Amino acid sequence: MKIKMKTRVLKFDELETVFLFIKSGVRKNGIRVRANPQIHLICLIQLNTGLRIGDVLSLKVSDFVDGRLSIKEQKTGKIQNRKINYEVVKIVEAYCRKRFLSRNDNIFDISVRWVQKILKKISICASIEGLSTHSFRKTYAHIQYTNNKFNIELVRRLLNHSSVSVTQKYLGITDHDVNAASEGFKVIF
Repeated sequence: MKIKMKTRVLKFDELETVFLFIKSGVRKNGIRVRANPQIHLICLIQLNTGLRIGDVLSLKVSDFVDGRLSIKEQKTGKIQNRKINYEVVKIVEAYCRKRFLSRNDNIFDISVRWVQKILKKISICASIEGLSTHSFRKTYAHIQYTNNKFNIELVRRLLNHSSVSVTQKYLGITDHDVNAASEGFKVIF
């Protein structure tokens, strides 16, 4: 019986390794991953927007206008219309220019399955368990949560979740986090 590994939040050093392998390629233990600018941008967009992989792969050049991203989510049918970091927008625009994409073109021509296959190879080469496309969405949620004073409602809205209970599952709180919080807490009078 095959045990399915749960997708998880990635640590900063793991992100560095994953992006290095995507940008530069890697050959390890008989596995070869070629450098892939398309996979790089897909993962970068996920990490910086929290979008699901299906929504990223369906992006058109016209979805980015004046520093905003405006799409209708495939899974929920909800609208995402928000500002995106200027540097991320510039990277997307440069990628589109380099590939001579016009306004109504899809930015990517790759399947979810193919992205997952590449990430599976990278996870083996980098010895990172629980890596998948959803790791970038969860990592985005975790970083937003910690960077914004643990505002779970903000993260819920960024991810377009219907409830905070769904968002809580994304935050990557580990047993180590719980133990550290418990051990370090005291109120003495």
